[in-house]
Amino acid sequence: MKIFVVGLGLIGASYAEGLHQAGHHVYGYDLIEKNIEKGIHLGFIEKDNSLSKISVADLIILALYPKDNVEFIQGNKNLFTAGQILTDVSGTKVWMMEEIEKILPNGISYTSHHPMAGRESSGFESRNFHMFKNANFIIVKGKKSDKNDVGVLELVANNLKFGKITVTDAKTHDELIAFTSQLTHILAVTLIQSDHLKETKEATGDSFRDLTRIAKINEVMWTELFLENKDALVTKINEFMTELVYIKELILDDDKKRLMNYLKEAKEKRKSFDIS
Repeated sequence: MKIFVVGLGLIGASYAEGLHQAGHHVYGYDLIEKNIEKGIHLGFIEKDNSLSKISVADLIILALYPKDNVEFIQGNKNLFTAGQILTDVSGTKVWMMEEIEKILPNGISYTSHHPMAGRESSGFESRNFHMFKNANFIIVKGKKSDKNDVGVLELVANNLKFGKITVTDAKTHDELIAFTSQLTHILAVTLIQSDHLKETKEATGDSFRDLTRIAKINEVMWTELFLENKDALVTKINEFMTELVYIKELILDDDKKRLMNYLKEAKEKRKSFDIS
């Protein structure tokens, strides 16, 4: 399959290298010309690479920020040809998918997806397609999805060694991600920001390091994702704050029995996540 990857940052470059390793012909585009040159030099971007190769691609993968994905299509839709499949790896879907569906040329099918994997660092040099192994892979169908799209994206997921594959819609995806990804990043950031003790760095253990690892955040990308998914995210923040207030009250009331039951319920609920 001929695949064109738009954006050779952490995810885009990792996709490009991993899909090349799986036997696909991979082309790519990035605003940073050196990233393209490095991809060609390392052998995972085809030597005859150019932006015009979008026209011959079977699958186009957008790996830019959501607004940039929309702008890229708007500026380059003359390069698209009927019969192609378009997808993207963005972390929020509702707004972006609606905008893309408005401007996508006729004859191009579009099904989004979300690789649930990443690293604390970003950019081309941080690429590592091994990070996808056994990670969750969410396929997001929309108004311009074709019956063949899911099968092609399942092939991509299998080529990159992803684990569980889930198919859903944009609204459900954004609600899930608001909780499992965006809220967790907010918790990590606010935990770090609530620190006012100069000795903290000398008193941390595994639990603190695990909880705050993702506070080493790409502030540009996550700011955009938080704001584009504002409604779902604020709902999840409010639900979390309700639980935080509840456990604070149990502690203030010295309610040992109810506190112990609350902790036990959480433990059992978390254990259920490990059952495949």
